[in-house]
Amino acid sequence: MHLSTLKKHWTEFGKQDPLWAILTNEGKKGGKWDVGEFFALGRRDVDAWFAAALAQKPDIGRAAALDFGCGVGRLTQALAEHFESVVGVDIAPTMISEATKYNRFGDRCRYFVNDRPDLL
Repeated sequence: MHLSTLKKHWTEFGKQDPLWAILTNEGKKGGKWDVGEFFALGRRDVDAWFAAALAQKPDIGRAAALDFGCGVGRLTQALAEHFESVVGVDIAPTMISEATKYNRFGDRCRYFVNDRPDLL
């Protein structure tokens, strides 16, 4: 799929039902996700991943993290609880707009639209 097509689709998902587009659950379709529950699931997932990572590498760096394909920032926000700074990138401006709205970490957590085939 070409990047312009991908951007078109995800931009539309971000307009219609962004939380459900990121975490599909039939009972939550149509704007039925509770925002607190949605982000709590992200924290649960990142906390589990981070605990496993620390078990393998206790001296893991905590300076910065990248969430590629961040959507509305469900995992980006959770990563900010473990890292000094986090960058979330997504192809859809609508998703980045939502992620910015939900940002609880100010400048420690930044979001960027990236519709290039690289991260330059």
